[in-house]
Amino acid sequence: MSKALAWIRKSKGDDSDVGLEEQRELVPALANEVADEVEVLDLGVHTGFSTMTRDDPAGLLDQNERVHERVEELRTGEYSHLVALDDRRVCRDGYFSVIQYAAEQGNAEIVYVGDVNEDDLTFDLKRRIERDTKEDEIEKSRRAVRRRIKEGYDHGRPRFGMTYDDAGHYQVPGKEFDTVMEIFQLDNAGKSRREIADTVDIPVATIQNVLDRREWYINREQMAES
Repeated sequence: MSKALAWIRKSKGDDSDVGLEEQRELVPALANEVADEVEVLDLGVHTGFSTMTRDDPAGLLDQNERVHERVEELRTGEYSHLVALDDRRVCRDGYFSVIQYAAEQGNAEIVYVGDVNEDDLTFDLKRRIERDTKEDEIEKSRRAVRRRIKEGYDHGRPRFGMTYDDAGHYQVPGKEFDTVMEIFQLDNAGKSRREIADTVDIPVATIQNVLDRREWYINREQMAES
């Protein structure tokens, strides 16, 4: 099963900026198109520089524990793809080459929502972003995601317990939706994430994703019944 790391970051502004909202919509959407499972690294407003070029007591990119952990997971092959809006949203200095090398070691493909010119110079190094045979499919996915967002439709693979309606526009309760409701019931009963996972035989990460989207699931159930 393939797994994508959706990398979200913005250098300036605040957490509610349109730029971040766009990334939080487009990056996971593309990640869902290229991989079976998605993990999101949402750094919000965070510097894109590292200790390779800066000395900042507020905390640089390579000093962030979550970044360090995800880069190590890239290196060990945890992910099949690293997805970002563009390379500058990943990193703005030579630490990008560290991230890129980790992805290469773990056989992870780096893909972007936006276009990146391979002939430009970045961080005083010529870009060496590999493009494999899936490039055409990825570009088609980008266009499809943008089109569906413009129309107000759902996009990406259905969330756990969901399927698409007959028109293929919106996610509605599917075969495993009863399990979704059971997760909510167990959570309401005070069960831990691990206890719920053991009861319904689903990974803890999936349990957390379902609980984080409780309101969304309830709204979709009501939409399907109306």
